Amino acid sequence: MAGLTRRQFLEWGGAGAAGLALAGPAAGALPAPAHRSLRKFRDPVATACTACGGTCAVRVFRNGGLPVQVLPNPEAGTLSGICPRAFGALESFWDPNRLTRPLRRKGRRGAGEFEEISWDEAVEAVAQTLAEAPDRAYVDVGRPDPLAGAMLERLGVTRRIAGPESTVWSAREAQRRVYGLPLASPDLSRVRTLVLVGARPWDQGPAFGRWAQGLAELRARGGRIISLGSFEGATGSVADEWIPIRPGSECLVLLGILRVLLTQGGYEAEGFVQRVGVEPEKILESLVPYSVDLVEAASGLSALTLVRLAQAFRAGAPSLCWVDSAGTPQAEALEATAAVLNASQGDPEAAGLRLAHPLGWVPAFEPTLPRTRAVKDLLAGNEGAGLYLAYRANPVYESPRSRSVHRAFAEEDRIGLVVAFDTHLTETAQVADLVLPAASDLELWNLVGGYDGDGKAWVALQQPAPRGRAEPEWLRRPDTAPDGLFDGPRNGPVGEARQLGDLLLAVGRRIGGGLAEAFPYPDAGTYVRYLCDTLPPLAADGGFRALAARGVWRARRVGYPWAATHGFPTPSRTLEVTHRLKHRVPRDLKRLEGEHFALVVVRHPETDPAFPRSARAGELHPENPLLLHPEAAAALGLHDGAEAVVRTEVGEARVRVQLVRGIHPRAAALAWGYGHPPRQDDRPWWAVHGPGVSVAELSPFATDSEGAQAWKALRITVAPA
Repeated sequence: MAGLTRRQFLEWGGAGAAGLALAGPAAGALPAPAHRSLRKFRDPVATACTACGGTCAVRVFRNGGLPVQVLPNPEAGTLSGICPRAFGALESFWDPNRLTRPLRRKGRRGAGEFEEISWDEAVEAVAQTLAEAPDRAYVDVGRPDPLAGAMLERLGVTRRIAGPESTVWSAREAQRRVYGLPLASPDLSRVRTLVLVGARPWDQGPAFGRWAQGLAELRARGGRIISLGSFEGATGSVADEWIPIRPGSECLVLLGILRVLLTQGGYEAEGFVQRVGVEPEKILESLVPYSVDLVEAASGLSALTLVRLAQAFRAGAPSLCWVDSAGTPQAEALEATAAVLNASQGDPEAAGLRLAHPLGWVPAFEPTLPRTRAVKDLLAGNEGAGLYLAYRANPVYESPRSRSVHRAFAEEDRIGLVVAFDTHLTETAQVADLVLPAASDLELWNLVGGYDGDGKAWVALQQPAPRGRAEPEWLRRPDTAPDGLFDGPRNGPVGEARQLGDLLLAVGRRIGGGLAEAFPYPDAGTYVRYLCDTLPPLAADGGFRALAARGVWRARRVGYPWAATHGFPTPSRTLEVTHRLKHRVPRDLKRLEGEHFALVVVRHPETDPAFPRSARAGELHPENPLLLHPEAAAALGLHDGAEAVVRTEVGEARVRVQLVRGIHPRAAALAWGYGHPPRQDDRPWWAVHGPGVSVAELSPFATDSEGAQAWKALRITVAPA
C-alpha cells in the first residue's frame, strides 16, 4: 500500500487480453524530468475531462509516455475548457499516496489493516457476492463508464447510484417535470441580461470552466449579470449587481418579479400561450397571494427593487433567469417560476435556454435512486445490503450524519461486502472489505456526448494519456497484433489500476449466464474502440483513429427538434407549470434570528470529491472557517478570527470565524470537502491547522419529496466558543 514513485510508474505491468490478469513488472529507465521548457508540450494526446458534467475536451502532453501537462483542446471550439479539476487529475496521477495494488482487510472491518491480494481473488469475491443476491447490491458510481449501465442492468443490479447526480437529484427531477428533460448549461452567447437566483455557477456549478468563460464573454460584450442570493461568492463578485436576499426566499422573490412583470404587461402574448399553455391572466390568478409587500417582508428585498428587477428583465431582452434548485425542498416551484419568467419574453431557447437531450446512440449510465435515499434505508435497517460497491465515490464521507454512516458501514451484519474501488484510501475504503486501485481521470476510456446550443450532436473521446505498458514488455507479448506493431503500446492505466467496466467484464465472465457472449470485450478500451468503428456517425468520419486524433466529433446538421417549432418534450408539449407556482418559506428558515442562521454550503471547484486523500487536496485548504456577516457576528460578540461553536440537531463543531460583507446577515457559510482525518505521514503544519470541519458530519437527513438531501433547508446555531 506504499505510495508510487516515479521509478515505480515506469516499472508497470498491465492487464492482458483476458482482462484482469496480474502482469509482472517490466524494466524501464527513469525519464528525463519535465522542466520549464518545451519538453512538456510534446507528444500530445486528445482526451476529455469528466470531473464534472461539463466534459471539457483537453489535450494531455507527455514526457516519456507519462502525462506532465493539461491544456484545452483547440480543435474542440466551445467544447474545450479547463478548470482546477483538470490540474487536480494530473496531480492525482502522480500522487505518492495513490493506491497501486488490490487490498483485502485484515481483522475487523474498519480497523484500517489490509493485505495485498491479486485481482483474480478480488474478482472472485465480488462475483460470488453479486451472484448470490444482485437485487440487494448497491453500486455507487462517481465517474462515468461506458459499460457500467448495460452491464449492471444485465447483472440484475437495480440499485444504481450516480454520486455527482445525487447532489442535484431534486433539481434534475423537477426540471424533467417542468420541461420534459433536465436542463443543460445555457448558451450564454445568446444572452444579454442574465439573472441568477440562488445560483453561483462560477463557484460550484457543473461545467465550471465553460460557465466562467461564458460569464466573462457576456460582460466583455456589454451584457448585464444580476445575482440574487444569500451568499455573494465569486459569481456575485463579478456580476454587475449582487443583491442579498433572505435564505429560503428565492422562489418568493421570483414569484414577485413574475407578478410585477405580468401585471405591467411585460410579456409577448402569443409566444407565452404557445409555451406555457395557458393565458397570462390565468397565471396571474395563481400569483395573487404573492404581493410586493409579502415578498418584501419575507425576503428583505424592497418593493422598489422588485419592480426594478422586473423592468430590467423585460428591457434587457434577450434575458435569461437561471436558478439553482438543488437541495431545495420546493425545487419544482422554483424551476416552474423560472420557466414561466423565461417564457414571458417569447422563445426561451433564443435567450440561451437548452434542454439536455440525450444522445441515444452513445452508452450512458442511468441512476435509479439518489445516494441519500439508499444510505438512509441502510441506516434504518429496513433491509441489509449484500454488496455496496463504491467506484470513485465516497459515500461514508459525503452522506449526511457521516459519523453514523461510518459506523453503519463498519457493521458486518448490515452490509455483506463493502468494496471501495478508488484512487486513494478514502473514508469508505477504510471500512471496506476490498480496496481496489482505480484508474485516475487521465487513464479512463469512455465516450460522452450531447447537443450544443445549435442542436448539433457532439461526441468526445476520453482515452488514457499514459502508455499502459513499457515498450519492450509490450513487444514481447504474444497477443500483440501484427498490424499494431508500429503504433506503439496502447494507452491505458499504469500498474494494476483498472476502471469499473474492466471489473464488471471480469465479474460477468465468472458469473456466466451468457454475459461473456453478450459483452465479448477483453476490456473497456476495446469496447470504446469498437463503438468508434461501428457507430455509423463516427465510423463515417474515420472511426477511432480520427476521433483519437481530434478528440471531438461534431455533427454537421441539427439533430433534435427545437421547442419553438415542436414544443417541449412533455405530455402537453408545453411547460408543465400548472399548480406548481406556489411556495412557502420552510418553517425552520422563518425563525432565523439571534443565534440562528441558515447554512450555505460552498463547493469549491478545486476540492473535487474524487481527490479527498491526495497530497494536493490536503495542502489546498488547511481549515474551514465559518463565513459570517460583520453585523451578525458583532451581535453575537464574535470578531474576525474568533472561535465559535456551530450546532445542529446531530452534532456540533468548533470553527474559526471569518467576517465577509458578501453574505446575508441571516446566513452562515461552510465549505464542502473538508474534515478528512489527517494521514500519519502528514507534515507538522497539518496537525497545527487541522483538516477543518466536515459539513456532512453536522447535517441531518433532511430529505425532499425525491428522497434527496435538502441542504438549503438546514438551520444552525452559532455561539461563541
